[in-house]
Amino acid sequence: MGSVTVIGSYNVGLFLKGSRIPVVGETVIGDSFFEGGGGKGSNQALAAAKMLADVSFIGRVGGDKYGEDALSLYREFGVLPDNIIRDDSTHSGISVIFIDSEGRNSIMVVPGANFKMSRDDLDEREELLKRSDLVGFQLENQLDFVLYGIRKCHALGTRVLLDPAPAAELPEDIYRCISYIKPNEFEASVLSGIEVKDAESAKAAGRWFLDRGVKTAIITLGEQGAVMAEDSGTSFFPAPKVSAADTTGAGDIFSGTLMACIADGCELSKAVEIASAAAALSVTKPGVVSAIPEYDEVMDLYNTLRGE
Repeated sequence: MGSVTVIGSYNVGLFLKGSRIPVVGETVIGDSFFEGGGGKGSNQALAAAKMLADVSFIGRVGGDKYGEDALSLYREFGVLPDNIIRDDSTHSGISVIFIDSEGRNSIMVVPGANFKMSRDDLDEREELLKRSDLVGFQLENQLDFVLYGIRKCHALGTRVLLDPAPAAELPEDIYRCISYIKPNEFEASVLSGIEVKDAESAKAAGRWFLDRGVKTAIITLGEQGAVMAEDSGTSFFPAPKVSAADTTGAGDIFSGTLMACIADGCELSKAVEIASAAAALSVTKPGVVSAIPEYDEVMDLYNTLRGE
């Protein structure tokens, strides 16, 4: 399999599930609580590892219990923790996730150690970046740090995938440094200024990214599916039909699976279909890390959908 390096965030997730998500000023009695490792970068690295990619993760955790838990989690998934920095000056990132009875969620993140990532952290790992088949970024670290990393990888000749979440305005020149961009409909709307609500508007947003220098844009539309835009044209991929229990992290599992497939040389339309299968399987279970499907499960669903 190919080599994937993910640069990003680790947040422990505190999940509170109830009949509905409270509005401002309201207290709601929930039904259940659990915690688990999360953060967009971490989730994507673990999902790529489940798809048998050779995965490295560059990130920071705090000098706390959650930092220890993170290192144990990476070892369990076969992601060597060599490039994860322990920072005793702060806490690990924390996410609080409210989930309603229909699987919808609302999330607040306190970045902690994630916002202490520095350019030196990347410069010291230049050889790793250079030999990676693909490097993945998100926007849960400081924006200046992410932009520096994307430009550095581009200068090294390494392909970059950006999952632009949470959505933030990006400088115009950064797009030509991105091989693959994978926003959801909300993020695509924020970045492009095009209201993305269906396949046709997603195709328009995809072309907007291409016009600015991105090689391939893949826009996810939740249960509607995904759109891919390339210079050769646009394609729509319907989502597998499943019963959703919890949609938290589905986008991360899509991105991690997509990265593993691309790094392995998979044809892009097949990579999107496999990533869609992985994301669909993940929403049938609660949590994020605990919901990452196994390689065989993903490929079984992919083959079933194709009638094989």
